[in-house]
Amino acid sequence: MLDVPPIEVSRITLFGLVAAGAVVAVAMNGPLAQFGAGFAVGAGAVLVLSRAIRRPEPEPPPEEGSPS
Repeated sequence: MLDVPPIEVSRITLFGLVAAGAVVAVAMNGPLAQFGAGFAVGAGAVLVLSRAIRRPEPEPPPEEGSPS
């Protein structure tokens, strides 16, 4: 099976997806509102997980000749 790397998505995009799902959940009724609410919850969960599981930024290599 082909190993597909995860796609990095900006947090602003995820926040926009949460907002769009919340608007749909409030503006519509019935199954479409439930879909919008579920969409907002799913995108919100990914947003929270992206904050919790952040990769540390690599430290820049020390310059030659500088004191350590």
